[in-house]
Amino acid sequence: MGGASDSLEELAAQIGVDAKNLPATVNRFNKLAEQLDDQDFGRGKTDYDRFYGDRSREGAGATLGDLAKAPYYAVEIRMGALGTNGGAKTSAQAQIMDVDGEPIAGLFGAGNVISAPTGSVYAGAGGTLGPALTFGYIAGRAAARRVNR
Repeated sequence: MGGASDSLEELAAQIGVDAKNLPATVNRFNKLAEQLDDQDFGRGKTDYDRFYGDRSREGAGATLGDLAKAPYYAVEIRMGALGTNGGAKTSAQAQIMDVDGEPIAGLFGAGNVISAPTGSVYAGAGGTLGPALTFGYIAGRAAARRVNR
């Protein structure tokens, strides 16, 4: 289950949550992000959090930013297996590469089935989610372009 919308209320309807609760939750998060104080989950409180955040921002700001600009996206995340070692070598365009380093036409990858974009470094809990979402987005767009030509 997931969705995308320019409106939090519409996104809430797409993902089956109360249309009042999602905007209220986002408003609360935005206020806490503005104050650089995530009282709900403690993001940015530790040096570890800040080290793996956006290093162009200082302190807790490295891990906190408001959700003020549409479109808004929602992705369901379920339990899975962690596997950050191995996998197919992938280009920045999410193309699976052959043994000679050439892209295999029409074959794209994302998540734990590709070689980790971070190499042998594991950033910690949730460290594979961002690359999986990013490469999934890139792969989906690239595959759609192939279908629509």
